[in-house]
Amino acid sequence: MSDSALDLIDSKTYPIHRSGSATYSALVARCRNDLAAQSACLLPGFITEEARIRMVAEVDRAALDAFPCRNAHNVYLEEHDDAFPPDHPRRRPQATDLDSVAFDQIRPSDGLHRLYSWDPLLIFIADVLEKEHYYRMADPFAALTVNVMREGQNHGWHFDESEVTTTLMVQAPEAGGAFQYAPNVRPEEGDGYDVVDRVLHGSYSDIRTLAVEPGTLILFVGYRSMHQVTPVKGPVTRYVATFCYKDRPNVCNSPEVQKLFYGRTA
Repeated sequence: MSDSALDLIDSKTYPIHRSGSATYSALVARCRNDLAAQSACLLPGFITEEARIRMVAEVDRAALDAFPCRNAHNVYLEEHDDAFPPDHPRRRPQATDLDSVAFDQIRPSDGLHRLYSWDPLLIFIADVLEKEHYYRMADPFAALTVNVMREGQNHGWHFDESEVTTTLMVQAPEAGGAFQYAPNVRPEEGDGYDVVDRVLHGSYSDIRTLAVEPGTLILFVGYRSMHQVTPVKGPVTRYVATFCYKDRPNVCNSPEVQKLFYGRTA
């Protein structure tokens, strides 16, 4: 098997394998502008429809062994701090109900594995984020994951641990499962609790929804932008793959985090 994933993507629209070309540079510039303007960059039709259909079948197989994540968490995905009052954003529980496919449950021959392991994708994302050094995560579970959301499942309000998250919409539900976010509500300085509190109470005016079609690659500033996924409606399962990259090599999650999200440790 070739180590190229070029056959999986629309390389005419997204020439990420041609680093340094004029079309590549224009694509990088567009993505940077989108991230700066709206905290998100959408690349619709990034993978071909043929590749997407194949990925759906591969995830269907892997999802049979997905780990059920039924977590109550705060928006910061951190331990509750009893020093704050019960109604404080750091102690307001958010309910998340989804199933998680880990990296080691995805076969090396699967399309998602091939795409994640493909150097041009890593280089492209690093260029968009202006990273001189960027690495795939070394965690055997968390490096590449798929969030599986069936009817009634959701993802509560939260911030991501990574500055920018890279995801691929593999399959969208018939209804629901909307990605909603409040851009840039976590300031670089200060706590921003007042805005977070308004989001949680439904009184914040700038809540946006990303209209994400299946096959879309998404770059999202999830560390500063609070976001949730509304409950899925209908029989079609929502599949979203997450490609995890880090600023330094050989990064793994702690055994405690591995156990929490994947039900086992490395």
